[in-house]
Amino acid sequence: MSTTGTSATPASPAAASFIGTAIEWYDYFIYGIATALVFNDVFFPSSDPLVGSLLAFMTLAVGFFVRPVGAVLFGHFGDRFGRKSTLVVTLLLMGGATFLIGLLPTYATIGVAAPILLIVLRLIQGLAVGGEWAGAVLIATENAPERKKTLYGSFAQFGSPGGLLVATLVFTALSRTVDTEQLHSWAWRIPFLASALLVPLGLFIRVRLAETAEYTKTAERQDQARVPFLRVLREEFRQVVIGTFAFSGVFLTYYLFTSFVLTYATETLDMPASIALPSNIIAAVVEGVFIYVGVLAARRITARRVAVWSAYALLVWSGPAFALMHTRQPALLYVAVGGAMVFVGTAYGVLAGEVAELFSKEVRYTGSSLCYHLAAAVGGGFGPVIATYLLSINGSSWPVAVFTAVVSLLTALACVALPRRESVQPAPDDRTAKLAV
Repeated sequence: MSTTGTSATPASPAAASFIGTAIEWYDYFIYGIATALVFNDVFFPSSDPLVGSLLAFMTLAVGFFVRPVGAVLFGHFGDRFGRKSTLVVTLLLMGGATFLIGLLPTYATIGVAAPILLIVLRLIQGLAVGGEWAGAVLIATENAPERKKTLYGSFAQFGSPGGLLVATLVFTALSRTVDTEQLHSWAWRIPFLASALLVPLGLFIRVRLAETAEYTKTAERQDQARVPFLRVLREEFRQVVIGTFAFSGVFLTYYLFTSFVLTYATETLDMPASIALPSNIIAAVVEGVFIYVGVLAARRITARRVAVWSAYALLVWSGPAFALMHTRQPALLYVAVGGAMVFVGTAYGVLAGEVAELFSKEVRYTGSSLCYHLAAAVGGGFGPVIATYLLSINGSSWPVAVFTAVVSLLTALACVALPRRESVQPAPDDRTAKLAV
């Protein structure tokens, strides 16, 4: 893999980080929305809708469980051969798998082969996104001025709400344009096939990226780790534990309030999809706004403190949020989701730079990616499955709320363990003042 840029004018690292990541997350999130609304019927028909939903969420979880494998695989290439070329490969894999999902025959057509093929393509999606996030963050942070690494790292984080917003708008438009039978018959394929239009845009931007200066210097000195994953386990395992738990509660809350909540609202609360889906639009907008708010707050009270207080807020909000949803009032459902996304956004925006900086530059791609995707496997993979199971026991949402609170507490403790670093702030007289964390 080449470590050099093209002869064309290089793309902006921040813009490339956001746009490329938004396209990949669009591909990833449409699967989650389809899982909540369609796949339980199309690929896992069952006399019990909740059982079908549980099986569908298990295929969603498969993609999360393979993400750490993708982190190790693509982290190896990203640390040894460069960030840019690795990002190009992950985008191609993600786009190809998403497009093929849109072409899959259903269970009614080919029987059990349909969910098997779906799982295979979901595995490919998981591998691809496993290598995506860290590269997008590093393309931005390793090209950032020292005092703006948190800000630059947040551009990759904006890709998540951006992808979710577009994915939800597409499914919302479909749900208002076609009836339920048409959605389950053929219309669900449209968002997946649309990936064929988005991926070329992402490729155009990424092939024009220049490799990061930090990686280039490491390559010139031939300082790359021979096997980055083994070096991380041997020398920087403590950082992996801290980074993984720092992200876990954020991921759990995020996926419960974007994927699981759709099933909870439509299957348990008997709310129509046209009412439930706008909650994801609210989630995307609120998260995007508060990613930026969190970054601004970090300039004054440090990123670590923003992450800690956000995690405590998620713990406190878990109970009221599920109580509000259980009222079956659309407005209160939206308040519950929006409130959760406030704290998800503030934490998510600052953690990218903080977790990336936990690791030495020789293994930064592998280490930070491993943290992110192990947390995703815990929060996004196990989370909706466990929540659906807890809900199936007696129909109450309180066990789900307690589960969310416990994981949020672990996240808060991990954020407390993040390194105490100085934050340089502009003083009123334009001189710089240092504030210790």
